[in-house]
Amino acid sequence: MKKIKNILVPLDGSKSSLKGLRLASTIAKSSNAKIIGINVVRYSLGFHFPVSSEIKKKNTKEAESIILEAKKSVMKDKVIFIGKILKGENIGKTIFDFLKTKKFDLIVIGSRGPNPGAEVFLGSVANYLLHKSKIPITIVK
Repeated sequence: MKKIKNILVPLDGSKSSLKGLRLASTIAKSSNAKIIGINVVRYSLGFHFPVSSEIKKKNTKEAESIILEAKKSVMKDKVIFIGKILKGENIGKTIFDFLKTKKFDLIVIGSRGPNPGAEVFLGSVANYLLHKSKIPITIVK
């Protein structure tokens, strides 16, 4: 089996994504891997409807808070954590495009985001990545 060096963990602040982070931290600690935690800030609501600058600031501030809390969480396990905030319209596609920028060995993602109602309307990010990515994925429920 290939050694795990870089684990991608999409983070949205949901309980599910935090469970994924805890699992990724356990895996990273045992394999001496790095965790790259990402949060995608949506700057439009689809169909090219941009959000206001006030909402962008609020969403960016929330993303920074999520990344900071994630970093604090994995520091307890003495795991290297690199946080990234990405901007995109489609969260799944933005994460998929990010996968191409670095060599990842594993994706650990929560099964549900913070808004289960929106998941039905917008589609599931975990499902999108499961079908698009060639990298092994662990989905945490």
